[in-house]
Amino acid sequence: MNNKTWAKVALQHHQQGLTLVEIMVALVISLLLMAGVMQVFLSNNVSHNLQNGLGRLQENARAAMDVLSLDISMAGYTVTAGLITPSTFKYIDTATTLDNATANTGLGFTVANGRASDSINISYESATDCLGQATVNLTVNRYYLNGTNLMCLGSGSVTPGIIAEGIENMQILYGQDSDSDGIANRYVNASNITVNASGIPSPRIVSVRIALLVSTVENSGATDTATYGLLNVPPLGPLNDNLLRKVFSRTIILRNP
Repeated sequence: MNNKTWAKVALQHHQQGLTLVEIMVALVISLLLMAGVMQVFLSNNVSHNLQNGLGRLQENARAAMDVLSLDISMAGYTVTAGLITPSTFKYIDTATTLDNATANTGLGFTVANGRASDSINISYESATDCLGQATVNLTVNRYYLNGTNLMCLGSGSVTPGIIAEGIENMQILYGQDSDSDGIANRYVNASNITVNASGIPSPRIVSVRIALLVSTVENSGATDTATYGLLNVPPLGPLNDNLLRKVFSRTIILRNP
């Protein structure tokens, strides 16, 4: 055997590769590793979206409650004698403050089933309304829901403005003081408030209790099968959609009843 033949044999002996079985095993292991990485990525992404959604929900709820609390607590404030009188403007106008009036038919909160949202009208002396528009001494602000937006229409504004989004339902009760000690003895709907001959609510309203059903604005990926209780209305839900929800409530003391 000559030198060329030995070189060829040696070269063939050292040329080695992967068999088909080895390649398939490597591919399966790679796919398993990729599946694990994708699972971790998807889990982190869902968790991130949930946290962002809850954070935004909390911000919307806080904004809505803070604006409502500050404005309602101002009801009846005046430094000008005779500006707010029962015969003209009421600190809480029971004639236009409505119970179970604003439906959200998309969620099934309708007037017919008693789950529609309430609205409230308040008056106090101010140079601007709830949207910052100029008024002539007296401002009258109306808060209500339009779809899932908390709206305000002030007496100095032509069109209403959005205060907060993701507010699906708003329920309001009015605390009445029947023994004149400044503390509410009962909480009733606007439709249960009566006024005396002077146009003043009797018993007087000394506090307002509000409950809001607030949802995430975007899909959370989790099905909502819970029910929610807002003050004295029938339970809301289950809504069986992919939004997260929480109920927020607050009692607001009227400083100038």
